[in-house]
Amino acid sequence: MSWAQAVLLARSLSRGWGGICSTALTGAPFSQVPLQAAHGLHCSTAMHTFDSSLVPHPPKPPRRPIKALALHEELFRKAPDGTREKASFVQAIQDFAQYNVHKRGHVDFIYLALRKMREYGVERDLAVYNLLLDIFPKEVFRPRSIFQTIFYHYPRQQECGIAVLEQMENHGVMPNKETEFLLIQIFGRKSYPMLKYVRMKLWFTRFRNINPFPLPRDLPQDPVDLARLALRHMEPDLSARVTVYQMSLPEDSKDAVDPTEPHIVELTCCPLRRGKWRRFQRSGASTTRCSTWPTR
Repeated sequence: MSWAQAVLLARSLSRGWGGICSTALTGAPFSQVPLQAAHGLHCSTAMHTFDSSLVPHPPKPPRRPIKALALHEELFRKAPDGTREKASFVQAIQDFAQYNVHKRGHVDFIYLALRKMREYGVERDLAVYNLLLDIFPKEVFRPRSIFQTIFYHYPRQQECGIAVLEQMENHGVMPNKETEFLLIQIFGRKSYPMLKYVRMKLWFTRFRNINPFPLPRDLPQDPVDLARLALRHMEPDLSARVTVYQMSLPEDSKDAVDPTEPHIVELTCCPLRRGKWRRFQRSGASTTRCSTWPTR
């Protein structure tokens, strides 16, 4: 039994026994005890029994608007020929803004659009993020007083705006002046999304070029090009040379599943290091091979 239940039980018992004792002191029979006192005493003993505390509470119904999410899903399914590209994603956003003038359910739509961005290949497009921020109603969520600023005015909408900025940060998208103008117009300068924007502008400019050996954003799909890129990052010397050799298949091989010939990717060091490598050679061969990576 929790402390709140114990306080309520003690209060109800005191009320019931207080009515009974006052009746006894006046000399009246117990049959004339006020109904309120007996009712309070009866309810306190019936509601706070040991058996009722062991009964688990029924699960709460979900609060998510299932019908609204189903309607938002239909907007993304209207793409012609089932193509998932930037044009169809932008068209879904425009349809929501056109047919839903009062912007009802805009928070659920923005969360759904953030989950769909990777499927449409627009997770690194700044213009699409600005379109999502433009869905918010303007001049509605701005705090009008110091108390609204302190007590987190419209928390659900501010958390949604922060979620948009966090996804931009995870994919390395730098916000621009249009993003700042939208955030000021929607939430105001003294808001948490605006604070997130200021921090992104500060740290993105400082840590953008912190990696001395940056990788390309989209890695090559060809295994030979991928091996060449990996060897380039293993050797910091810019004068090192990468050579690709293509070996012929044996004559008795009749593998029709993978008819491509194997490759060997070789990284050759600079001439200043070749003498150091020759010291460790067991035979007198004049090879300068540092690393090899066979691929198929």
